Amino acid sequence: MVKINIKLLPHGTLARELVLSALSPLAFIPSQGGTTLDIYEDEAVVSGNIGSLAQVFQNAQQLLVNKNELPPIKPHFNDRQVMAKIMRKLNLKINDTYREYVDALCSWAIKDLQKNPDKWLESLDKINYSPKTITLGEPKSAFSGFQPLKIEKYKYGKRFGDFRAQLDIQMDERWVALVLAGFGVCYSGFADGEIILSTIPEKVIEKATLDYSWLNYVQQLTQSMGNYTAFQALMMLPYKVQATPELPHAYSLLLALELASIKPPHLSIREAPPYVFYRIMYTGQSFSLLERLSIDFSFLAPFVEKLQNSRDYLKDFLKCTITQARRHSNYCSNRFGDASLCDRLSRALYAAAAKVKPADETIYLLARSSPENSPFRRTEVLRDIYDALS
Repeated sequence: MVKINIKLLPHGTLARELVLSALSPLAFIPSQGGTTLDIYEDEAVVSGNIGSLAQVFQNAQQLLVNKNELPPIKPHFNDRQVMAKIMRKLNLKINDTYREYVDALCSWAIKDLQKNPDKWLESLDKINYSPKTITLGEPKSAFSGFQPLKIEKYKYGKRFGDFRAQLDIQMDERWVALVLAGFGVCYSGFADGEIILSTIPEKVIEKATLDYSWLNYVQQLTQSMGNYTAFQALMMLPYKVQATPELPHAYSLLLALELASIKPPHLSIREAPPYVFYRIMYTGQSFSLLERLSIDFSFLAPFVEKLQNSRDYLKDFLKCTITQARRHSNYCSNRFGDASLCDRLSRALYAAAAKVKPADETIYLLARSSPENSPFRRTEVLRDIYDALS
């Protein structure tokens, strides 16, 4: 057994969250091979066989296979240039999509861990700061960082918080593989030029390493989703919802409804982990961070778990609310109203579920404002929602 020290970038950086997301399977399956994960301020420590890191890359590949409907993203020109250099060095042939980059580098990493374990130990334990650059791994072998990793620099300028560098990130091929594995784990959607990455907060990953009873709860909570580990199931949930988190109130309700519909009857979603979402605009020429938001839907448990017959209607309504925030939909507008009305109704519903708005006011608004053919005009649907809110 060895200790694998993996340096971490400062809190708040996408690169840090991608690395921890890649490593998370080691936290959510702590019993395999005696491997453990500990997270500190400036490093993560994996205790176990060096080959246990192969789980990290296998997990990323499996998640990409499971998210088979996600569209490929053509890389930024600079990233294609960087990848061309990596391909020459590693003797790889890869199609130019970020998805192909993830899969190829993960396959290479699994083999290289067997051939060169000492190089992995040395590379992952190395980080260098200069006035202009952060270098992960061996400086002489470093490549320019991929463009999505620089979104904080572009949003906040050359300096970001207390960073000791100007967020020009470089990394050697082993770090590239690890960060791309994290990208594969977190990639949840791409539509209208917007990339959605979903991550689990660092404090939740730490909790999984320390609280076995909670980890067992998460495993039971998600077991009906199929042949997934607990962590894979958590990463699959935003993908299965197939919506963007640009309207947090509507998206939180939608996630809560989805989880409530798959949980075992004897469990509640009150202790379900929150998510962190990155909304990244990609025009093909540049990346920009639109929003980083945390979504905790556990407080919605009493409402979504009491619903009996209206859950599917509410899911349909919330998806329409999110859809119409971007474009008009004849189906949605005829069934639930225009974008403005859907947004107003969903906010009222969220407020009532959070116990900051009276249930009767919300039911009155749904009944009086909705189109004639809306399910919210039906007495039995309104009664079910009212009972769940009360």
